[in-house]
Amino acid sequence: MNPMNGLLLIDKPIGLTSHDVVGRARRILGLRGIGHAGTLDPLASGLLVLLIGEATKVSDYILNGDKSYELKARLGVTTDSMDMTGVVTREAAVTSSAEEIKRAALSLQGTLTLKVPVHSAVKVDGKKLYEFAHKGQTPEHVPDREMSFYDIEVVETASQGAVVRMKCSKGSFIRAWANKLGEDLGCGATVEALRRIESQPFDVSQAITLEELESMWEAKTERHGRVLGGAWVPLKDAVTQFKRIDIDGHCENLMRNGQISKVVQAALLQHVRIGEAPPGVRVVSRETDDLVAILTAENGQFYKIKRVFLKT
Repeated sequence: MNPMNGLLLIDKPIGLTSHDVVGRARRILGLRGIGHAGTLDPLASGLLVLLIGEATKVSDYILNGDKSYELKARLGVTTDSMDMTGVVTREAAVTSSAEEIKRAALSLQGTLTLKVPVHSAVKVDGKKLYEFAHKGQTPEHVPDREMSFYDIEVVETASQGAVVRMKCSKGSFIRAWANKLGEDLGCGATVEALRRIESQPFDVSQAITLEELESMWEAKTERHGRVLGGAWVPLKDAVTQFKRIDIDGHCENLMRNGQISKVVQAALLQHVRIGEAPPGVRVVSRETDDLVAILTAENGQFYKIKRVFLKT
């Protein structure tokens, strides 16, 4: 049985795709059951969350929180992909002062309606936008989307660029924000470098590089996630936004077979409020301290088992 069930926080280097990182981790750990959440482009570095073993079942429940980035925007250049990997479509002189650049950046906070990058996984007519882009095609309609940006801090400005830190909601595109900054300044802008600092509730300071992963793994005789320190998040701690209920014995056996005992039903009632959708619940084994199941409920309905996890 695979003892590795949880999240692995990797500090992704520039130049690798998220899929490349998964491939490297599979080779180092000797495991096939690895996925990832929250894709990072090859241009970007920073926090990438890998899903190990049974954690692939919780991808829908993690990384729905806000994210933090550090962005380097190149001013005076516009590309078709909204970053420096694309084809340059326009170049213009940068006439704005450092103060004007800072003021323009700080004004782009709150909920903005921006054009979705054509090199993205957003679907149009059943196809992902990047599928059009890779064939040199452009769909008739590239959608706009509401995106939220806040806590913007201008770290540095120069004649050809700006370094900005910001937080944004899930589904917001930093490339679209940089493109809008260029439009507002009248000279165009594109992403030159990008680093993901945080994907709530996880921070890049917890992450390790692939080289550190390989070194740490090879140095240990015990091959378990806990040897990886803070970069390893056990499965039970991957969904801490869910209320926790601990069970054992007969209740645990029933849960693993897809049934909710009367004892657990009574415990779940404490989370039910009239007129409110009950919060998600994570059920943890008292015996092994492992995640047993995830339960969810729609408004007006009682809890149902959404996921059951294999015993390690």
